[in-house]
Amino acid sequence: MDRRRFLKVTTALQAAVVGTSGCATHPAETMPTQTGLEISAEQATSFQHGVASGDPLTDRVILWTRVSPLAEITPSVDVEWWIGPTAERADALYSGTVVAQAERDYTVKVDAAGLTPDTRYFYGFSDGNSDSPLGQTRTLPVGEVDSVKLAVTSCANYPQGYFNAYRSIAETEDLHAVLSLGDYLYEYANAEYGDGNALDRVPVPNREIVSLADYRARHAQYKTDPDLQAAHQAHPWIVIWDDHESANNSWSGGAQNHNPELGEGSWEERRANAIMAYYEWMPIREVPTGLFRSFRFGNLADLVMLDTRLAGRDEQGTRDDFELATDPQRTLLGPIQEGLFLNHLSASEADQVRWKLVGQQVVFAPWTDGQSPFNADSWEGYRSARARVLDHIEQGDIQNVVILSGDVHSSWGMEVPNVKGDRSQAIELVAPAVSSPPLATLSQSLHDMVRRAPAELQHIKYAEGHQNGYLVVAVDHQEARARWHFTGDRTVRGSASTGAGLVCRAGTNRLEPAS
Repeated sequence: MDRRRFLKVTTALQAAVVGTSGCATHPAETMPTQTGLEISAEQATSFQHGVASGDPLTDRVILWTRVSPLAEITPSVDVEWWIGPTAERADALYSGTVVAQAERDYTVKVDAAGLTPDTRYFYGFSDGNSDSPLGQTRTLPVGEVDSVKLAVTSCANYPQGYFNAYRSIAETEDLHAVLSLGDYLYEYANAEYGDGNALDRVPVPNREIVSLADYRARHAQYKTDPDLQAAHQAHPWIVIWDDHESANNSWSGGAQNHNPELGEGSWEERRANAIMAYYEWMPIREVPTGLFRSFRFGNLADLVMLDTRLAGRDEQGTRDDFELATDPQRTLLGPIQEGLFLNHLSASEADQVRWKLVGQQVVFAPWTDGQSPFNADSWEGYRSARARVLDHIEQGDIQNVVILSGDVHSSWGMEVPNVKGDRSQAIELVAPAVSSPPLATLSQSLHDMVRRAPAELQHIKYAEGHQNGYLVVAVDHQEARARWHFTGDRTVRGSASTGAGLVCRAGTNRLEPAS
């Protein structure tokens, strides 16, 4: 079944997700595991928020959904799940029952194991009264791998516009996974950062979200968007949060947009609320290292995901505080995560994996000449931390590092200079915003900065600041290719058109225009 036909028939195929007997028992754990209570027909549920899969490995993948009880006092709902090689539940390889509980906002996750590497699967859920949409996912490859293709997204603001990028991603045939690099949602009230009245996209609740109920409601609203649902149905996702999943310019101990004096309570409680809702509502595997985790695509690519926001970040300085930005004690990752990251890069090189992909939130390479005011919320505000990463790459002779970033509502292709500035140590590819306002449209000075950057800074090979869209990164043993896809007017539902492309040949750390 090709991708376009899959998208057209998923709702019709809900009727195919019927009860069947004789399915194999799921060999691994499910979450949560407590036994639920039986419900009556009057307490029927529905799957209003679609389905999703995520954190694929070679033999397993997280399956996610959320049931919506019509009786709010329902304490729990038994949910049947299945996964198989076709869209027919009768062909399921594994099935089982998981409990959707009120204490987890009726979200469920299944860590579906026993799967075959590099294989596409269909999956679905049923509560006995209604059936979920049909989802499609894919496991990671092993051994000799010829190519890997990933879509990269960032910054989806619900009131600012439609999620055209997600619709285009859903219709893309050959992706291994979608990387969401943060700002999957925004915490603001309506008109604080985008007025949704014109598009009937007013945030829910219509206030800045602070409580656990607030964060859950905002996640729920985002997952009613048909384009976002389609992208989740079509591919497995690998996700990390940035700041707006909690509060603007957050760090380990607070946030610019957290104000206890305005009745927003303690940062620790708000942070915990945001994290809990995120884990409930996202198809992410819950591991002791938090968002730090890795995904191996055979001998071709190793993807490591970093939390540059909440795990260990020191508070941001100002855009001209050079002393703070160069403080050797400052950290963006925290000492534990930084150590895990550097060790992982070394291990990947020792295993002779061709490409080391780094999924993280904020821009890594410098945007200025080192003397001008800078983005203190990026790695520029934590220069010693960046230097430690670059020194480790250089001293370990770690080859073919590709840093994938978001956050800044614009598209960039950069060669990352080493600490001395005398050669390129890695490359960085920055994804544009899905629907947040593009950087260069916000002011004349930002427009001028984006326009001048490639001419003024030799390591910047591409900069585009006027378009929404997404990034596709494809690697094989010879090269890594980046293609930015731009999606036009975000206030009008539409399809993507292809933008610019760059290529990096293995072993060079150099970017060239793609043919």
